[in-house]
Amino acid sequence: MHQLVDVKVHEWGVEGSSMMHRAAIEAWTSDKWGQPSVQIAEWLIEDDIVQAFIRLQRGALIIDASIDETGHLRCKNHLHIPFDQWNPGSIQANRTRDSRVRFRHRHAEIVLSARFRAPEWGQALLEEWLMAQRGEETRPKSSEQRLATIRRSKASIERYLEQSNLDYATELLAMTQTSLNNAARELSRNRSIAESEE
Repeated sequence: MHQLVDVKVHEWGVEGSSMMHRAAIEAWTSDKWGQPSVQIAEWLIEDDIVQAFIRLQRGALIIDASIDETGHLRCKNHLHIPFDQWNPGSIQANRTRDSRVRFRHRHAEIVLSARFRAPEWGQALLEEWLMAQRGEETRPKSSEQRLATIRRSKASIERYLEQSNLDYATELLAMTQTSLNNAARELSRNRSIAESEE
């Protein structure tokens, strides 16, 4: 169930070249990340250079790669944005002094070639993809899924109740009270000894 989007920065010279790059990206994503690409948006595709945004099932990737003579993608650099580590607004994009574009998420970053699109275009695309994934996660569940969730919660609560046995807490309180009484008696005895020596 691949949904591929043609988001192009420039017009293709040779249509076959476009398909070869897309096939290489899809094969690399499946091999490297163990999941198919859901969407691909090209930032730059020229000759053997590939810079693209890839939507995964639970996250997104930005790659800077090249296609070798056998048609395989060789990744020079990538920025992986896992869905569970992403928050709205956590992706930054800005131009560098040499007019290239830096994308940053947390402590990782990637720098792409200067193109006709604004850095905000890529940032908005990634945020849109990840927001859509968040919406899919919060989609209402079927009644069977809700029942399974309730059963898991019930079992978890039962385990917590079993673990929170109050007998241990009562014994600990009694031992603490005994220690406190012994300390008070010892203090009182030491005080009376000190007063008798004066």
